[in-house]
Amino acid sequence: MRLKMQHPQRLLLPQYTQRIPAQQPVPVSAVQHDLVMITTYPPRACGLATFASDLIEAIQTQYEQAFTVKICALDVPEAVYPASVFHVLQPESKASYHALLSKMKLLHQQEWVVVQHEFGLYRAHEYKLLDALNQMEKKIMVVLHTVLSQPDEATLLFMKRLGFLAHTLVVMTNHSKKLLIQRYGIQASKIIVIPHGTHLVDHLPKADLKKRMGWEQRTLLTTFGLLSSGKNIETTLQALPLVIERFPEVLFLIVGQTHPGVVAQEGERYRTFLEDRIAALGLQYHTHFINEYVALPKLLDLLQMTDIYLFTSKNQEQAVSGTFAYALSCGCPIITTPIPHAKELVQKGSGLLFDFEQPVQLARQLIALLAQPEWQEELRGNGLHQMEPTAWENTAMHYVNYLKQQSTTQIPLTLRLPNITLKHVWAMTTGKGILQFARLNQPDTSSGYTLDDNARALIVTVQNYQITRNPALLTAMERYLQFMLFCLQPDGRFLNYVSYAHLFTAQNKTDNLEDSFGRALWALGYCAAFAPTDQASLQQPIQDLLQATRAPRLTLTSPRAMAFTLKGLYFVHESGNADYSTEIEILGDRLQGMYGQTASDTWPWYEPYLTYGNSVLPEALLMAWKVTHRIDFKTTAVLSFSFLLSILFRDSYLRVISNNGWFHRGQAWDRLPPGGEQPIDAAYTVLALDTFQRLLQQPEYTQQMQTAYRWFLGLNHRGEMLYNPKTGGCYDGLEADHVNLNQGAESTLSHLMARQALELHLRKYTKQLQNQIHT
Repeated sequence: MRLKMQHPQRLLLPQYTQRIPAQQPVPVSAVQHDLVMITTYPPRACGLATFASDLIEAIQTQYEQAFTVKICALDVPEAVYPASVFHVLQPESKASYHALLSKMKLLHQQEWVVVQHEFGLYRAHEYKLLDALNQMEKKIMVVLHTVLSQPDEATLLFMKRLGFLAHTLVVMTNHSKKLLIQRYGIQASKIIVIPHGTHLVDHLPKADLKKRMGWEQRTLLTTFGLLSSGKNIETTLQALPLVIERFPEVLFLIVGQTHPGVVAQEGERYRTFLEDRIAALGLQYHTHFINEYVALPKLLDLLQMTDIYLFTSKNQEQAVSGTFAYALSCGCPIITTPIPHAKELVQKGSGLLFDFEQPVQLARQLIALLAQPEWQEELRGNGLHQMEPTAWENTAMHYVNYLKQQSTTQIPLTLRLPNITLKHVWAMTTGKGILQFARLNQPDTSSGYTLDDNARALIVTVQNYQITRNPALLTAMERYLQFMLFCLQPDGRFLNYVSYAHLFTAQNKTDNLEDSFGRALWALGYCAAFAPTDQASLQQPIQDLLQATRAPRLTLTSPRAMAFTLKGLYFVHESGNADYSTEIEILGDRLQGMYGQTASDTWPWYEPYLTYGNSVLPEALLMAWKVTHRIDFKTTAVLSFSFLLSILFRDSYLRVISNNGWFHRGQAWDRLPPGGEQPIDAAYTVLALDTFQRLLQQPEYTQQMQTAYRWFLGLNHRGEMLYNPKTGGCYDGLEADHVNLNQGAESTLSHLMARQALELHLRKYTKQLQNQIHT
């Protein structure tokens, strides 16, 4: 018999966007480690200063415990530096270097100096820098922003001496590494490649962004950066007439103020030259200057609304460009001159090349690309996947992990827990429920809905309510519960797949729906136990659903469906709302029986393979022990979970079982296909560790829980974040050579289940410590 569904109303999502401040673990006492960085720094307006600022901010944001960066800023007359700058260096002054050396002696446990190097910064005083580095008696990392392919004799000698003094040289392209080895004779072991960092973006709809600026009818070509003649923007101006004949809606944006050094030497002569060229070619309607040092949020919006990004530099020695790295990370196909950085990226399918100062070639490439929107989309997707590892959060981890590995002292590194936000959950939720998939972070309505995801969303909102007590969350809980009611069938089972038009799809006839049934029961039990007990709009439908599903619960054959169902019944039982001890024992006995049929001394497990959702099996059996007090349940749960953890934590991080090929009994672990790691399995591991620690009070479970959660933050085989702090979403999977950038409901809700479970765990742990102190 179908339960009566309340009349659906449009969901009014909670009217709050604040992020819940993270409850950080109680820090272990550790010696402070300082790291000196010699660099240009804001308010100086240059790409290297921006790079250093972004890198330092990312380190401070990513790590709770790591290095404290002490900034030595290269002097700019009349600049007012922030307090984080502990020394202002005058490159031409020996006394300024001596002062720096004296200040460094007062620092804590300082082993490293990082030098951001670009030619011209030291104004013919490079040997003063070398002399100072030689006196520091520290490990020196030099980040080379340019590696000249044809150095003169003095530059070659300087670079050889710098390479001798440096412990490590960082370059941003493989081409630069090859030059250092072959042209400069520097040992390959001293050189590492860490690409230029980029910023995460929200990937807002291009049409919406254009409309804000009144450019909704225009095709935008963009270039940005501090303006100078080296940008060679006149090449684009010469190409535009040919392009406009075919595409008259084109608008070329020239974004950025003139380089301060250029202004000091020649004023605005180059900008005036460009304006004259625009007038002579009749391009006033097709060009637009944004003459300012654009703030980052505005810049990222401009790049996201750009249809094609143009990089026309005529400097053949330019090793790397942060400008088109930013453009690629914002989803821009690029057309670029063949500097080494560009060639490496374009070879992977993110853009097109044209020769230096060849406007006709540029015009042909533009026309070809503008004529094929599907090609633009292909290049866009390739660029986004290429640039994902270069997000500043990932780049910071690459630097910090390398410095730790090469340090002689023990340096504690703890990835900072992010604040909690349901921003992406609300973006994915409609008046019917939460959508299944997303394209990047934009909801994909064609994917429809699933019972699975709405059950997870119910758990997440209840968890969030436990943390915030925000009554606005009750509306969301009711919506997800109403979706579950809609999926209930007269026989007490559920259908799982629902179209955007709110119709059941054919997939329900071909897929096994038992696990979906189990996940629904888990969500119902969790909500019954932890949602407000005085909310009849929640509690009454839950009780009705628990009653309606009673018969199917005892006919389940899937071990995971049994385990999820057992979890749900456990939560209701432990809350005192009902006695489910008999059903819990029956389900626990079936799991125990499966274990008995398969387990051996070397394979203490319920099945002859490890697949998905493994952690829920021992977790459910431990819950069954808590209710029934059957010692065999506890023994099996502990033994099987210990076995599973020994597989998942073979390295210093979590590696969940790959869905590219399950782990079979007798298979060598190192033969397991790489990649195919899903956020849902990382979340299940965190939740199971929480249960084991809560019921058994073993502190090692707390440590493993934190390690398992940090899989989302980059503590994984690729060293890359799955959680996206910009959107509040989570990427859909960790593959062997990339991250799946789509941020669907399952992955986002999995991250939140894990993050909020850890938050509740740490708050309880902190409260216990406080009580111990007071008593």
